Amino acid sequence: MLAVAIAGLMVGHDTPRFTTGASRLQAGAVWHLADFLLQGFVFLLIGQQILPVVRGLKAYPATTVATATAITLGVVLLLRPLWLFFTQSLPGALRTRLGGSAPRRERLTGREIVVLSWAGTRGVISLAAIFTVPLTASGGRPFPGRDLLLFCTFVVVVVTLVGQGATFAPIARALGVLADPADAASLRNQARAASVRAGLARLDQLATDPELPEPEVTGMRDSLGRRLQRFQAATASGGPDQEDSAGDMAAPGSAGHEAALSARRAVIDAQREELLRWRDAGLLPDASLRILERELDHEERIFPAPGAH
Repeated sequence: MLAVAIAGLMVGHDTPRFTTGASRLQAGAVWHLADFLLQGFVFLLIGQQILPVVRGLKAYPATTVATATAITLGVVLLLRPLWLFFTQSLPGALRTRLGGSAPRRERLTGREIVVLSWAGTRGVISLAAIFTVPLTASGGRPFPGRDLLLFCTFVVVVVTLVGQGATFAPIARALGVLADPADAASLRNQARAASVRAGLARLDQLATDPELPEPEVTGMRDSLGRRLQRFQAATASGGPDQEDSAGDMAAPGSAGHEAALSARRAVIDAQREELLRWRDAGLLPDASLRILERELDHEERIFPAPGAH
């Protein structure tokens, strides 16, 4: 089960690189429901297991149970702020895998570290890890300490989900750390501008293809240039999201039709790669990546399938 959880995290991180825009749009329509059902199943499993686990605690002194629970909660609650603090102290080259021309991320303040630490609730992954503990050891004997380990994990999940979840908003307000929609919109506009620049760079490479008509290259370059100006202006003025759209993209003509479509897809792929580079560098949250990726997916969806006429 632990291997499945780790594999899921790795696949989820790299899924944008090997799935098509059409498949993402289709999967998004059903994934939220599947996720809800799976989460519900996991917590039903907690309810099914909690009574046998509590009965198994009779084999341990009350002081042992209390001490183990306190130590587990203490480690869980302290590990995240320590990790955030020390990663802030690392050189920039160690905090990012790709580096490059993306804007430098500001250091977190002490209040932000506290709020981010308090947001570290535990749930399905913790349960998946603890359920890898076998029921029996070698020789068929019950695995030592299994009930105590399960109980500590249940306590961590309940305390973080209920305790931290219920108090997160008051703590964030008290510390003055509030989400600013304008900041999120500005970041997305910066990422859009960076992706358009990457698309322009890819278009310059494709322009040498003799099968690609020059008018199509000029039309795509002008369209991308207008988008870039719009995103840069919105970023400078602190304006709202400037959603990417193919509405001003000239349709490919009959001459070099397939080459023009292929070039546009290659430009979109370059834009996606730039967004993923920002995500991997820790500059673009996953939620914002999904928004920007969906814009490119919808743009690509209007193109005919390769070979279609």
